[in-house]
Amino acid sequence: MMHTIFTSRSRIIAVSAILASTTLVGSAGAQGWSGNIEVGFFGTDRTSTDTDIEGSPFSGLYLGGQAQMNYGSTMVSIDGRYEVIDDQGLNNTYESGPVHGGVLGLHVGQEFGAAFVGVFAAAGYFDAYEQDGPESGTILGLEASYALPSNTKLYAQIGAVEAIGDPNDNEYVGYAGRLGAMHDYSEAISVGASFEFGQSDDCFVDCGDQPGEFTSFTLDGAYAVSSNIDAVGSIMYMDVYDEDDDDTGTDLSVFIGLRMNLGGTASNSALTTPMGAFRAAGWMEPLD
Repeated sequence: MMHTIFTSRSRIIAVSAILASTTLVGSAGAQGWSGNIEVGFFGTDRTSTDTDIEGSPFSGLYLGGQAQMNYGSTMVSIDGRYEVIDDQGLNNTYESGPVHGGVLGLHVGQEFGAAFVGVFAAAGYFDAYEQDGPESGTILGLEASYALPSNTKLYAQIGAVEAIGDPNDNEYVGYAGRLGAMHDYSEAISVGASFEFGQSDDCFVDCGDQPGEFTSFTLDGAYAVSSNIDAVGSIMYMDVYDEDDDDTGTDLSVFIGLRMNLGGTASNSALTTPMGAFRAAGWMEPLD
């Protein structure tokens, strides 16, 4: 369908295999398990004060999922997401903005009544300096959630990020966080909102006291079209800021897809790996 998406098919297949195998293992050995696989389309409208973004808005595909195993009050989960746009043959992130992005994370934590506290470690994928495919980085952090009696869940995540696209030039080395809430209106309808933020300390675009930062807002919803299939959608707006040159990149994306639920209901499904830092890292080269 799209040349760029075809060149990334091996990564999409790898994410699918890991999520599927983890779900099967969980079903065999854990006291309680759940999982899901999600696939869909998205459109993204980009702007940049430093380069001329051509051909925007772009269209793309995404694949994601989660598998969660509960051992008494202990939860272990793995999740992943991979996004790729059709860059219309530009092959230049200065003209398209980031093309690839993704995460693959492991989460471990403990429930204390309505509260949950845990840790997570993940690999993140982003477009690096003058490379045809994505580079990898890491995020290590803490996370927590709290279930209110009103079918609302609050959650927070904070982590240390390292995503080096070009040593001593394009480096996201800093932190990223996410705050959010999910609410179930009924057994069929759920909505959520989240805010992501982060900062790279020094070498976001070139080194020598040249930090970068990002903020991101997301609204999402799901509607159960059958006993195990949900229609899902979300709207995300992200702003990436190069503090040294006052340059900005923006991304307004709309996602629409289907999610297949496997096993039981994931009690902490909101605590998936945050992608904001790696989406922002993909803007290091275009803003350089």
